[in-house]
Amino acid sequence: MPTGRYTVLGDDGTPAGTEDFRCAPGPMGWRYFSDIRTDHHEIVDIAVDRDWRIARLRIDTGEHDILLEPSGDILTGYRDHREIEIPYGPDLHLDYFTPATNAITCRRLSETTEIEVVYVERVTLEPTRVRQRYEHHGVERVTTPVGSFEATRWIYTSLDSGWTSDLWIAGDTVVRYDRLFTLEEYEPGASGVPSIA
Repeated sequence: MPTGRYTVLGDDGTPAGTEDFRCAPGPMGWRYFSDIRTDHHEIVDIAVDRDWRIARLRIDTGEHDILLEPSGDILTGYRDHREIEIPYGPDLHLDYFTPATNAITCRRLSETTEIEVVYVERVTLEPTRVRQRYEHHGVERVTTPVGSFEATRWIYTSLDSGWTSDLWIAGDTVVRYDRLFTLEEYEPGASGVPSIA
C-alpha cells in the first residue's frame, strides 16, 4: 500500500498545504484515500474498478460533501444531502484537485488524446463539464524529493483555460506534478513502485 505526502502548491509556487494519502488494490480494483489540509480541510475517497473507471467518489470539505457513483449513463448520488444526477458514460472521466484523478485518467489512456471530463470544483463541489488533453511522452527517469523513478511522462492541458503542466506517474502514484504538487514523503509498501535512487 503506497503512502505519502504531497505539498500542495499555491498559484505563486509556494507551499499552500499538504495532502496525505494512501492507496492500494482493493475489492473493486483500486482505492485512494487522502486527507487534504490547505486553507480548509478535505477528505477524498476514490474507488475504481479493474478497468480504472470510477466506481465511487466521495469528498467532504466540511462545508460541502458529495458522493457520486456511475449507474448506466449517469452519475448518481448526492451533494450536500440532496440527490443529484449527472450525465455520464463509459468514455467520460472524473476529475478533482488531487493527483489521484490524474493517475486514474492516465491509467485508462495509452496515447495522446482529448477527453470529456466531469470536473468537481474545489471547495464548492459543484460538478461541471470540461475538456482536457493528455499528451503521452513515454517512460523516462524523473527526479523527485523522495528519489528518482522510471515514470511515464504526460503533459496535461485544461482546454477551457489553457493551463498546462507536466506530470509523471510510476505505477499508481503521481510522483511529480510541476506547479501543483510536490511529493515530499513516500513509502511504496507491497504494491507501490520503489524509487531507484
